[in-house]
Amino acid sequence: MRVLFLTDSLSDLDGVGRYAMRLIEGLEVSYTDAGVAALNAGCDMVLLCNQSLYASTAVDELLEGLSESLLKGRWDASEESEHRRLALLPSATAPTWDALMRDPGYMHCLDLASTL
Repeated sequence: MRVLFLTDSLSDLDGVGRYAMRLIEGLEVSYTDAGVAALNAGCDMVLLCNQSLYASTAVDELLEGLSESLLKGRWDASEESEHRRLALLPSATAPTWDALMRDPGYMHCLDLASTL
């Protein structure tokens, strides 16, 4: 799975922020242009981080821009990418919270995470 993370926070992604993610040939570009470039370069998905907060419209703008770009032929949806994305979806229903809290594997992971 190849993913491009787009973010506006310089603290996101270990200090890699939008200036590292939205520069193409030295020029800052829109989320749509960055997303289209990433998809054309072989990324399977574009994640737009921390943009649904504070009434931001960045997510809507990216989705609209990607749809328009697809219609205008600026990028083609990849069947292989779609298969990889679909493979990420769960194949079973999620356990209830109570069942999860009794699951030994999950509890072990919580213990490991607490040591980080």
